[in-house]
Amino acid sequence: MIEHLTVGMLHTNCYIVKDEATGALAIIDPGAQTEKITAKLEEIGGKLELILLTHGHFDHVLAAPALQKRTGARLWIHQNDEFFLEPDMARKPGYIREEYVRPHVDGHLEDGQRIMLGQTGLTVYNTPGHSLGSCIFVMDDVMFSGDTLFHECCGRCDLEGGSYDDMLRSLKRIAEMPGNYRVLPGHDIATTLDYERRANPYMREAMNK
Repeated sequence: MIEHLTVGMLHTNCYIVKDEATGALAIIDPGAQTEKITAKLEEIGGKLELILLTHGHFDHVLAAPALQKRTGARLWIHQNDEFFLEPDMARKPGYIREEYVRPHVDGHLEDGQRIMLGQTGLTVYNTPGHSLGSCIFVMDDVMFSGDTLFHECCGRCDLEGGSYDDMLRSLKRIAEMPGNYRVLPGHDIATTLDYERRANPYMREAMNK
């Protein structure tokens, strides 16, 4: 089961995954509004075990410390993006509506890694471009694409650790993954990989390289 919330001033997509066999929960990119997220977790039921961050930008992590403190969930992020979790990086003037302290990092995401949530597996792909440590997660026929792949667009590449060349390489890698996926991005609406192969100008540029 996958539940979706839009949180924070930048309208970040936050996803909650439940392993039906065990009741274990994972949250992907808890970007803000801890109370809103907590209410949804209580509504769903089960135990929050994992906090998975597609990257370290503040609009994807602000609720992570409070959720970690309340639930004891283990937090995973790519090592190249861990520095974004420092308070000086995460506290952006005008966007903070709740207390933030640096969360504890329990593990570093690695390309090709398989993370288990109960009996549900998520595969990690490191997809630099938006940031060096940007990752996507693939679970069955669903792709959580973070700020790498959007509907007819991609993440901006002008922030620290960003690179347009890296982004094109990552988009090409995603485009070449066999089959179709339901793509759940970090912002904006859901899409499919087949559609993005056809209609996304950045992915089409990447495919032609």
